[in-house]
Amino acid sequence: MGKYSYWFWGCALGVVLGGWASAGQALPPESAPEAVKTFVRQLDEAMNQRNPDSVLNLYSSNFSDRDGYNREVIAKSLTRLWQRFPNLTYRTELTNWQPQGQGFVVDLQTRIQGTETQKGRQFNLASILKTRQTLSQGQIQRQEILSEQTQLTSGKEPPQVTVNAPEVVAPGQRFDFDVIVQEPLQDEQVLGTAMTMAVNPEQLLENPRLSLEVLSSGGLFKTGQAPNTPGSQWLSAVLVRQGGITVVTRRLRVAVP
Repeated sequence: MGKYSYWFWGCALGVVLGGWASAGQALPPESAPEAVKTFVRQLDEAMNQRNPDSVLNLYSSNFSDRDGYNREVIAKSLTRLWQRFPNLTYRTELTNWQPQGQGFVVDLQTRIQGTETQKGRQFNLASILKTRQTLSQGQIQRQEILSEQTQLTSGKEPPQVTVNAPEVVAPGQRFDFDVIVQEPLQDEQVLGTAMTMAVNPEQLLENPRLSLEVLSSGGLFKTGQAPNTPGSQWLSAVLVRQGGITVVTRRLRVAVP
């Protein structure tokens, strides 16, 4: 087992896009009123301009969410994120919507791409977020990240992987987190590790020191147990081969059935 220090993607992407589930009937995007379409367009434009103030204008002054994020945390996170990835691009699509009181609940899917150069090495980021937001008077009152998939790669031949992990589990439930290397390993040595972190505003974009082990099989196969209280966890894995590095992260929601 060796000690290596890698920049570990803590998935700050989901801070700003992401409200609670509603019991109403979800409606198709083409039937959405102009107010909903305008909000989606404004959110996408603000994110692509990479201007924290423009993004915060779309959040209510008393906004907070169940992960502990507020407007101050969002502004700080975005500033740090865009410093690292100055060319991030966002493509947001409305997947469904429904009226709620004087406002709306909207489900969005956002694809995010960008690159970072660190000590002469380029990292390529690709992420897909599925989020639910509660809107009132054109601003976000509440939000929830339904699913989050992020991959960070570097090198000419980073490991190509398939990830098997649940999106939602019950409190205390055991689950499998498998990261399978798609190519035959043959005689090549691949190092890797997996870890679980609670979603915590204080730990965004931290760089923990990791212990990588030689993989004796074609990937990482871990079994975990969800905490006994509802919330969210990040399931993350790092795989390293001679040709490159792959970091994958999935969000695990712990919710009462």
